[in-house]
Amino acid sequence: MRPSLPPLPITISLGRPSRAELLVLGGALLLLAAAASLLVSWRQATAPPQATTARLFVSTTPPGARVLIDGQQVGTTPSTLDVAPGPHDLTLSAPHAIDDTEHVDLGPAGATLDVVLWRDRPVIRYLRPALPGALLADALFLDDGQLALSLLLPGGERQAWTLAPEDHFALHRLGELAPRAPLAVRPDGQDVAYLARDELTDGSGGLFLDRDRATSVWLVPASPSAAASQRLWVVPTQEEALVDLVWAPDGRHLLLVARQGADSSATRTSVRSLDIDTGVATDLASLPSEIVPGSYVWSPDGHSVAFIVHTAQLAAVCLLSDAGAFRYLGDLGHDGLAGPPVAPVAWAPEGLDRLVYGALLRQAPGTGTSALGQQPVGLYLVEPPDVLGRQLGGDAGLAPLWRPDGRLLVVGITGGTAGATPAFHLRSLETHGAVQDLATLDLPAPGTTSYGVRWDLPHARALVVTNRSSGDGAAHDFWLLDFRSDATA
Repeated sequence: MRPSLPPLPITISLGRPSRAELLVLGGALLLLAAAASLLVSWRQATAPPQATTARLFVSTTPPGARVLIDGQQVGTTPSTLDVAPGPHDLTLSAPHAIDDTEHVDLGPAGATLDVVLWRDRPVIRYLRPALPGALLADALFLDDGQLALSLLLPGGERQAWTLAPEDHFALHRLGELAPRAPLAVRPDGQDVAYLARDELTDGSGGLFLDRDRATSVWLVPASPSAAASQRLWVVPTQEEALVDLVWAPDGRHLLLVARQGADSSATRTSVRSLDIDTGVATDLASLPSEIVPGSYVWSPDGHSVAFIVHTAQLAAVCLLSDAGAFRYLGDLGHDGLAGPPVAPVAWAPEGLDRLVYGALLRQAPGTGTSALGQQPVGLYLVEPPDVLGRQLGGDAGLAPLWRPDGRLLVVGITGGTAGATPAFHLRSLETHGAVQDLATLDLPAPGTTSYGVRWDLPHARALVVTNRSSGDGAAHDFWLLDFRSDATA
């Protein structure tokens, strides 16, 4: 038998609450709601205000440029603006300058934008060899904005020099290097690679110097007080002769071009990549055509290089990757011309496989010529999987530039009306084909495919290279263009 529990000291009564109890409960709920409302109001009053605009400071060189944000004029530079956070298109416009459009994604903390506007008529300087009697064989931009010059002296001697535009165009010779074959200055300016003609055996144990064939690659410091030269590589067979070399952007690899075969009718060109740290040369391609020396243009990542090839029948622009993938992009002439001195290729800022190249416009033979009496040239946009590309902007020009902001520019030659003097122009090209003239380049205009352009975007400079005839064979003229608004002649 279970023991009984003692009675509870309280009495539980179940039933409908009385009117008085309901009034008490309702009052308590009203008090709680009022307290909660007061708490929310207090928190909102004491919380920091939410920002509806962000501060954007804009300055330009030169000052006084009009500022448009999303198409609406908001002031002139220098100017501090209150702008809604988020993405905006900011356009800067000034007299005698090329309009500049910047894409700004403005955060709550604001931003500062300082832009150097490009001149619509750049300062132009014709580059001469550092020594009278020498020929300026090539000129390239180095990483620091200086120019590396390759001089060809009578008798075949080569010299390496630098030219410093920031230092009143001071000239400086790199060491005492004097090979009799092509040379190339490393992108950082610290070393010079060159081709050399080595001593060879005559089959009976004797030695002789082959003055017609470069067979080895050497590296020498640019400073004469540094270490001595070192041989990096030698051609594997006596049937090859090295004819050109160029540094990859990483400064650790050299692209080597060699000619194979003693019979000119069976000549082939081999292309290798040489690792200067290991001395290992990797075969990339063997071509039944000749590569135009100095015509190389590298992709931003350094994994692909464009160049010009020519045969007795045509000139063409081609592409080669460091994995050996070869692409024949387009033609630049059908009469054995050497083509442009610089490959007309520009890669998209994001890299990948998107690029623009210049070539003769695809049309039936004899259906059209340019104002200069030659077949017109234009640009083609390559986007995978289309490997040949689609035409852009008609005959806008030959030499493209794809800026980091995504803007596509092109250098072209216009003939204007009948009898007008051909002129160089820098143009803006929209992907739907619209063309706008941005700047006039006061240069002697050559043929439609007889020029090329190298760019130094960080320093707002360009190098226009034009072909010309010379008693010594193929030769070039070099023009340095400075687009900075503060540039002086």
